[in-house]
Amino acid sequence: MKRTLPLIALLLIITSCKTQEQIKREQLVDSISVQMVQNQRLSADSTVKLQEIEEKVNKFQGVLEESAYSKNENAVKLEERIKALEDLTQSLNTQLQDSTNKVTAVEKRLSAQDKFIKEILKNLKAPKKKRKKAKKLGPYATAMNNYGKGRYKTARPQLQALLEKKLTSSKKARVLHNLGMVSFILKNDQDALTYFSKLFTEYPKSTYNANGLIHLAKTFKRLGQVEQAKQTLDTMLKQFPKHKRSKTAKKLLKKM
Repeated sequence: MKRTLPLIALLLIITSCKTQEQIKREQLVDSISVQMVQNQRLSADSTVKLQEIEEKVNKFQGVLEESAYSKNENAVKLEERIKALEDLTQSLNTQLQDSTNKVTAVEKRLSAQDKFIKEILKNLKAPKKKRKKAKKLGPYATAMNNYGKGRYKTARPQLQALLEKKLTSSKKARVLHNLGMVSFILKNDQDALTYFSKLFTEYPKSTYNANGLIHLAKTFKRLGQVEQAKQTLDTMLKQFPKHKRSKTAKKLLKKM
């Protein structure tokens, strides 16, 4: 019977690593955060410029008023200065309006990005669906699971305990077969002889005997009882002539 290797390494990789989707989302959030900082700096710079422009406008308006009421200034020169100041004021007002429009546009972009980022963060922090709890295995399933994963020392007492329980013929035959295999693998030859022999005696028609008789023969050979090994293989070929393990039995028989 084939041994199933544990998948611990694969499980560690799956449970410890982030998904590609999570990594992409985090990178997107970092990129947008950088853009927000840049936009906030632009907004701050624009606000400072607005304040500077307003100060200049107020200053020139003050100069304009002072000039208008100055009695010592020449009338022609005063008119020219007033005209120049009016032109400058109009230019500054145009710049002020342009800066205001830019600040408004930046604020709209920041608001939209802030809303988008909050939505992304909400999705990233969404609680994961709780995994379904693994169904607790019964004594029979637990023993077979440990045997299938190669945990022979753990499976052996579990399988032995099953011999005392009420099981179907098929399950009881499987328990005896697996106990024989565990004993053979752990080189407990006397136990292997006992379990494989009991399997054939109590459940002669069970297909588990095809593999059981082959390993019973291998146990006899390991103990130096070659004739008993040959007889066991002959019995296997007569009892299960069309079984897929027959080829193995024939090869072993030729080597003895």
